[in-house]
Amino acid sequence: MKYQIRSGDTLYGLAERFYGDGHRFRAISAINGIVDPNRITVGQELLIPYVTYRHRVRKGDTKRGLARAFYSDPGMSEIFEIPSGVAQRDLRVGEWLLIPDLVNVAGHVVVTGETLPMLAQRWYGRATIWPIISIANHLDDGDPDTGTVLIVPRLNLRHEVVAGDTLSELTEYVYGTGGQARTRTLVDMVAGANLISNPHRIPIGDTIDFPSLEFID
Repeated sequence: MKYQIRSGDTLYGLAERFYGDGHRFRAISAINGIVDPNRITVGQELLIPYVTYRHRVRKGDTKRGLARAFYSDPGMSEIFEIPSGVAQRDLRVGEWLLIPDLVNVAGHVVVTGETLPMLAQRWYGRATIWPIISIANHLDDGDPDTGTVLIVPRLNLRHEVVAGDTLSELTEYVYGTGGQARTRTLVDMVAGANLISNPHRIPIGDTIDFPSLEFID
């Protein structure tokens, strides 16, 4: 999305507003070529990459209460429970939850042979979280029929680092190639979105979320 800077805005504050975590502001500064995050001007137009909103659990939070707050429906808690890995246990104060977006979503028409796990793998890099598609679309048990129009819950594509991975190669795989300068910018954005301090070292087993980009040439 595009955003125009207003009086009082900071990149940290924008990341807090759009991502739930101000520390991820480097995703915004990188994609906009901002060297000094303390130097932004009123009226300046920024691109805000989509980074899945995060909520840090506070004392008194409940799954039903958070579902009501984010989705206006206390019965929709599995939408965030499943991708956050908390579906089978109680919430813990201080942990971060991923909050998929059910408002600003795309649509998808099911074609012959597609299954929910297949779609979840394609969209999110995780076949096992297919139930969030089912829940968001109020589907009955089983895969949708050919021709069914689905809403696509918005959640970043995720990859678990394996031996031999580099952030540069993963970035080019996700976003395509377009020259070294573009790749460096996107690597910095991905690093910022994931709080990676050294993009040249990504430990095996870590997970990397890839922001969505609607305005990249």
